Amino acid sequence: MIRLKMAIGRELDERGITKPAEIGAALGMPPAKATGLLNRKQWREGAVEQLEAAAARLGLRVSEPASDGWPG
Repeated sequence: MIRLKMAIGRELDERGITKPAEIGAALGMPPAKATGLLNRKQWREGAVEQLEAAAARLGLRVSEPASDGWPG
């Protein structure tokens, strides 16, 4: 999941998307939720699915599911 989070962050940076409102728009969620998801140290239920949806929205290909080996 950390790899997925890093890939999303890198993609946003490459696109010049750095402000919370821009991040929220790019990920299709409210700015506070989007930035919280990317900055969170402790994961909440549903975080994996949200990250996978964000990656798909950005057109990122995930080579393996982010949830593999991560406690549900």
